[in-house]
Amino acid sequence: MSDGVHYYQIGKLASSLGLSPRTIRYYEEIGLLNSVKRVEGGKRVYTDNDFQCLRFITMLKHLGLTLSEMLELQDIYRIHQTSKKVLPRLLELLDTQATKIDERINNLNRLKTDILSYQDKIRQKLTMDDASRKGEDRHERSGDHQRRADSHR
Repeated sequence: MSDGVHYYQIGKLASSLGLSPRTIRYYEEIGLLNSVKRVEGGKRVYTDNDFQCLRFITMLKHLGLTLSEMLELQDIYRIHQTSKKVLPRLLELLDTQATKIDERINNLNRLKTDILSYQDKIRQKLTMDDASRKGEDRHERSGDHQRRADSHR
Protein backbone atom coordinates (compact mmCIF):
# COMPACT_ATOMS: atom_id res chain seq x y z
CA MET A 1 0.00 0.00 0.00
CA SER A 2 1.37 3.37 -1.00
CA ASP A 3 -0.25 6.82 -0.81
CA GLY A 4 -3.43 5.19 0.59
CA VAL A 5 -3.86 3.14 -2.60
CA HIS A 6 -3.95 -0.63 -2.38
CA TYR A 7 -1.98 -2.48 -5.05
CA TYR A 8 -2.57 -6.06 -6.19
CA GLN A 9 -0.18 -8.37 -7.94
CA ILE A 10 -1.65 -10.16 -10.93
CA GLY A 11 -1.89 -13.58 -9.24
CA LYS A 12 -3.77 -12.22 -6.23
CA LEU A 13 -6.05 -10.14 -8.46
CA ALA A 14 -6.75 -13.10 -10.74
CA SER A 15 -7.62 -15.46 -7.90
CA SER A 16 -9.83 -12.82 -6.25
CA LEU A 17 -11.88 -12.47 -9.45
CA GLY A 18 -11.82 -16.08 -10.64
CA LEU A 19 -9.82 -15.13 -13.72
CA SER A 20 -6.50 -16.32 -15.02
CA PRO A 21 -3.50 -13.98 -15.13
CA ARG A 22 -3.44 -14.60 -18.90
CA THR A 23 -7.02 -13.28 -19.20
CA ILE A 24 -6.12 -10.13 -17.32
CA ARG A 25 -3.07 -9.57 -19.53
CA TYR A 26 -5.26 -10.17 -22.60
CA TYR A 27 -7.73 -7.52 -21.43
CA GLU A 28 -4.76 -5.16 -21.17
CA GLU A 29 -3.50 -6.10 -24.66
CA ILE A 30 -6.83 -5.33 -26.31
CA GLY A 31 -7.26 -2.09 -24.36
CA LEU A 32 -10.12 -3.13 -22.11
CA LEU A 33 -8.02 -2.59 -19.01
CA ASN A 34 -5.61 0.28 -19.49
CA SER A 35 -4.79 1.98 -16.22
CA VAL A 36 -2.30 -0.68 -15.18
CA LYS A 37 0.71 0.60 -13.29
CA ARG A 38 4.20 -0.82 -13.20
CA VAL A 39 6.67 -0.73 -10.35
CA GLU A 40 10.42 -1.21 -10.32
CA GLY A 41 11.52 -3.92 -12.71
CA GLY A 42 8.43 -3.43 -14.88
CA LYS A 43 6.25 -5.61 -12.67
CA ARG A 44 2.53 -4.95 -13.12
CA VAL A 45 0.47 -3.82 -10.17
CA TYR A 46 -3.25 -3.28 -10.08
CA THR A 47 -5.35 -0.84 -8.08
CA ASP A 48 -8.81 -1.03 -6.57
CA ASN A 49 -10.04 0.75 -9.71
CA ASP A 50 -8.57 -2.05 -11.84
CA PHE A 51 -10.24 -4.57 -9.54
CA GLN A 52 -13.62 -2.82 -9.97
CA CYS A 53 -13.14 -2.57 -13.73
CA LEU A 54 -12.34 -6.28 -13.99
CA ARG A 55 -15.33 -7.13 -11.83
CA PHE A 56 -17.53 -5.08 -14.18
CA ILE A 57 -16.01 -6.80 -17.24
CA THR A 58 -16.62 -10.19 -15.64
CA MET A 59 -20.26 -9.30 -14.95
CA LEU A 60 -20.79 -8.04 -18.52
CA LYS A 61 -19.21 -11.21 -19.89
CA HIS A 62 -21.52 -13.29 -17.70
CA LEU A 63 -24.48 -11.32 -19.11
CA GLY A 64 -23.36 -12.31 -22.62
CA LEU A 65 -21.71 -9.16 -23.92
CA THR A 66 -18.78 -9.63 -26.27
CA LEU A 67 -15.38 -8.07 -25.76
CA SER A 68 -15.97 -5.83 -28.77
CA GLU A 69 -19.21 -4.56 -27.20
CA MET A 70 -17.34 -3.87 -23.98
CA LEU A 71 -14.67 -1.99 -25.91
CA GLU A 72 -17.43 0.03 -27.57
CA LEU A 73 -18.81 0.99 -24.16
CA GLN A 74 -15.34 1.92 -22.98
CA ASP A 75 -14.81 4.10 -26.07
CA ILE A 76 -18.09 5.90 -25.42
CA TYR A 77 -16.99 6.54 -21.84
CA ARG A 78 -13.56 7.82 -22.97
CA ILE A 79 -15.15 10.26 -25.41
CA HIS A 80 -17.85 11.62 -23.12
CA GLN A 81 -16.24 11.01 -19.69
CA THR A 82 -19.65 10.17 -18.24
CA SER A 83 -21.82 7.12 -17.76
CA LYS A 84 -24.83 9.06 -19.05
CA LYS A 85 -23.90 8.11 -22.63
CA VAL A 86 -22.71 4.61 -21.73
CA LEU A 87 -25.78 3.43 -19.84
CA PRO A 88 -28.33 3.87 -22.68
CA ARG A 89 -26.03 1.90 -25.01
CA LEU A 90 -25.56 -0.76 -22.33
CA LEU A 91 -29.35 -1.06 -22.04
CA GLU A 92 -29.59 -1.54 -25.84
CA LEU A 93 -26.96 -4.27 -25.73
CA LEU A 94 -28.70 -6.01 -22.83
CA ASP A 95 -32.07 -5.79 -24.64
CA THR A 96 -30.47 -7.44 -27.67
CA GLN A 97 -28.96 -10.12 -25.46
CA ALA A 98 -32.32 -10.79 -23.78
CA THR A 99 -33.95 -11.13 -27.22
CA LYS A 100 -31.25 -13.61 -28.30
CA ILE A 101 -31.87 -15.62 -25.14
CA ASP A 102 -35.62 -15.69 -25.86
CA GLU A 103 -34.86 -16.98 -29.38
CA ARG A 104 -32.57 -19.68 -27.98
CA ILE A 105 -35.21 -20.70 -25.44
CA ASN A 106 -37.81 -20.97 -28.23
CA ASN A 107 -35.42 -23.01 -30.38
CA LEU A 108 -34.64 -25.29 -27.45
CA ASN A 109 -38.35 -25.74 -26.70
CA ARG A 110 -38.96 -26.70 -30.35
CA LEU A 111 -36.04 -29.13 -30.18
CA LYS A 112 -37.41 -30.65 -26.97
CA THR A 113 -40.82 -31.10 -28.65
CA ASP A 114 -39.12 -32.80 -31.62
CA ILE A 115 -37.16 -35.09 -29.29
CA LEU A 116 -40.28 -36.08 -27.32
CA SER A 117 -42.18 -36.72 -30.55
CA TYR A 118 -39.38 -38.87 -31.93
CA GLN A 119 -39.17 -40.79 -28.65
CA ASP A 120 -42.91 -41.54 -28.92
CA LYS A 121 -42.42 -42.86 -32.46
CA ILE A 122 -39.56 -45.08 -31.28
CA ARG A 123 -41.62 -46.39 -28.36
CA GLN A 124 -44.55 -47.12 -30.70
CA LYS A 125 -42.23 -48.98 -33.06
CA LEU A 126 -40.78 -51.00 -30.19
CA THR A 127 -44.29 -51.82 -28.93
CA MET A 128 -45.38 -52.90 -32.41
CA ASP A 129 -42.21 -54.99 -32.87
CA ASP A 130 -42.75 -56.65 -29.47
CA ALA A 131 -46.39 -57.40 -30.29
CA SER A 132 -45.38 -58.75 -33.68
CA ARG A 133 -42.71 -60.99 -32.14
CA LYS A 134 -45.15 -62.30 -29.53
CA GLY A 135 -47.60 -63.12 -32.31
CA GLU A 136 -44.88 -64.94 -34.25
CA ASP A 137 -43.78 -66.80 -31.14
CA ARG A 138 -47.37 -67.94 -30.47
CA HIS A 139 -47.79 -68.97 -34.09
CA GLU A 140 -44.49 -70.86 -34.13
CA ARG A 141 -45.31 -72.59 -30.85
CA SER A 142 -48.73 -73.66 -32.05
CA GLY A 143 -47.17 -74.88 -35.32
CA ASP A 144 -44.52 -76.85 -33.42
CA HIS A 145 -47.20 -78.41 -31.30
CA GLN A 146 -49.20 -79.47 -34.36
CA ARG A 147 -46.13 -80.89 -36.09
CA ARG A 148 -45.22 -82.91 -33.06
CA ALA A 149 -48.72 -84.23 -32.78
CA ASP A 150 -48.64 -85.18 -36.49
CA SER A 151 -45.26 -86.84 -36.23
CA HIS A 152 -46.56 -89.29 -33.62
CA ARG A 153 -49.14 -90.73 -35.96
